[in-house]
Amino acid sequence: MRLTSQNIIKLSIIIIGITTIITQIILLREFLSVFFGNELVMGIILANWMLLTGAGAYLGKFFKNFKNKISIIITLQVVLAIIPIITVFLLNVLKNEIFPVGSMVSLTDIIYSSFVLLIPLCVSSGITFTVFSTIISEKSNSNRINNVYYLESFGSLFGGIIFNFLLLFFFSAFQILTIILTINFLAATLLAITTKMKLHGIIIPVIFLFIFTIIVKYDIESTSLKYLYKGQDIIYLKENQYGKLLVSKTDEQLNFYENGVSLFSTNNIIENEESVHYAMVQHFNPKNILLISGGISGSIQEILKYDIDKVDYLELNPGIIDVGYLFSQIHKTRKLNIISKDARLFIKKTQNKYDVVLVNLPEPTTARINRFYTYEFFSELKKKLNKDAVISISLGSSQNYLSKEEINTNSIMFNTLQSCFKNIIIIPGNKNFYLASDAKLSHQITQLVKNKNIENEYVNDNYLDDELLTQRSNFIRNSLSTESGINKDFKPVSYYRQLLLWMSYFKDNVLIISIVVFIILVFILLKINIISLGLFAGGFAASSSEIIILISFQIIYGYVYHITGIIITLFMAGLAIGSFFLPKLFKVINKNLFIRLQFCIGIFSIILPFIIIACNIFNLETAILHTIFYLLTLLISMMTGLQFAIATKIRKSKIPSLAAESYSSDLLGSAIGALLTSALLIPLLGIIYVGILIGFLNIICGLIILLRRNKIISLR
Repeated sequence: MRLTSQNIIKLSIIIIGITTIITQIILLREFLSVFFGNELVMGIILANWMLLTGAGAYLGKFFKNFKNKISIIITLQVVLAIIPIITVFLLNVLKNEIFPVGSMVSLTDIIYSSFVLLIPLCVSSGITFTVFSTIISEKSNSNRINNVYYLESFGSLFGGIIFNFLLLFFFSAFQILTIILTINFLAATLLAITTKMKLHGIIIPVIFLFIFTIIVKYDIESTSLKYLYKGQDIIYLKENQYGKLLVSKTDEQLNFYENGVSLFSTNNIIENEESVHYAMVQHFNPKNILLISGGISGSIQEILKYDIDKVDYLELNPGIIDVGYLFSQIHKTRKLNIISKDARLFIKKTQNKYDVVLVNLPEPTTARINRFYTYEFFSELKKKLNKDAVISISLGSSQNYLSKEEINTNSIMFNTLQSCFKNIIIIPGNKNFYLASDAKLSHQITQLVKNKNIENEYVNDNYLDDELLTQRSNFIRNSLSTESGINKDFKPVSYYRQLLLWMSYFKDNVLIISIVVFIILVFILLKINIISLGLFAGGFAASSSEIIILISFQIIYGYVYHITGIIITLFMAGLAIGSFFLPKLFKVINKNLFIRLQFCIGIFSIILPFIIIACNIFNLETAILHTIFYLLTLLISMMTGLQFAIATKIRKSKIPSLAAESYSSDLLGSAIGALLTSALLIPLLGIIYVGILIGFLNIICGLIILLRRNKIISLR
């Protein structure tokens, strides 16, 4: 490729695409890690990202009268190079400065802080799209918005590939962002030289050398982590396809974190003993034990106090086992069988039978964890149990008072277990431990411990009183409701109730935010033209489908940390194919094609959840299931890319306004879809009804456009 100004401009667009996709994946992970993120946090970050990028695209039309638009692009490319590193650094540094250590971060805190931190990056990115569209179209004297959309999508595709299959395995987040910084400064310098902007060509390399020196000299990654984990010495940090593992030291205590979430700390005797002995003493002669997570915290040592034959210990992330060997009390013994595999998949395929199953997982505040609190999981697990087997699973302790949301959360747990087991009792401790079995269960924990001659430091009659345990258990049991429903894989009401419980601490803020967002949304929808309304609905369907695919994948496989990048990359590939190659297949691009495509998006949205559920029911091979998920992602993204291409061709308007309005409408729909689908619709309705809702939204939009097609070229 010759180094002409036109080719360098195209290269810059591609590099902008590479930058935005890699930065989006990294920032999404960092935000999730810092804010202990669930799908609601993911929805908020994606919504803010797309809203701000859309706002930037809209603002870009106001640069149409600037004579030297290349200077604007060069400046923005430098900004996009620097801002990602600053954003991640500030995210780590300011988290504990703004929110005191141990305090609960509210929904509004997450919305405001992520919004503010993303403004420079996303607005700059949005402006570049509109300005690039204007420059390319002016040079060719024709509408070239679609070309910019394609080149940026192609860049995102390429960036996603090198990130997921190369950078992720060899470099840390800050190192990757430094590589991105270098590429953008190089592109900005080349653009300045080929467009004969000599001053820019000198200043940009000087700025780069200054910033690069600061990054290397002050090791900003280590510096930022010291702020994030205040008062703790970081002794281990490693990232793999499942997440980021970190071990810190406070005095003589070791603290273990996965993606910013505290897994456990050493020397927590009470938690280790409660998680094991409440269940183990219920069985007359436990021999085969299944332990799902938490083994390296010390619970394995508690299990080995019994005369068992074998413990199958499951962890999805093999890195946790490596950390266990390095820093915890875990040791090899013939009775311990460590398995690095998703527990749901293991239980489906194993021929082993168990006497006691200990589920030591956090509360179901994410779709990933919720899958271990569902009817489907308990049903699968029961098939692998011996007669009179006991399972243990827990929720956060409610002490002597139960709020409305705590009642709902605990009721759902009880009802779901009761749908699979004859007997359920609740043992209140640091957590509420739910024991389930078809055999009789007893609250007389200390007496059972005595009978088995087990020596414990906490779970014994020196610290516990069986009668008090029984009273507290009965109080919780009598507070529960049979009307709270049952938790299911694809209708995760427990996850929804956990979100409500969290948000209940900030009711006023949530109400204010909901009202403001609703008013803004109604105002925008009333103002946009009918084609932009179609793009809004298409964007809503695209992002919602992406969320449905990601969450469904997580429900089936248990992890999306690595797969998120692959799905986003494939989505960008579909946008590139749909916006550039598919329009060439049609001899005529007109309003009728746009309407038919709107109906196709609607039909796809309705069919999507049924395909996913069918794949799960038929228990397809991993490779086949992955392929289906990838093809579904490509299909919706290709239709979205084609829709955008058609929209920019059939509307008659000035290039800056057309690019700004089309791109911002698409992103607005995507933002609303990402937020509502992840935070509200899936937990409340389940994926089937969400798919039907999204489908009808697009079909109704298609009908509206059909009825008004004779006015389709008007701006309103």
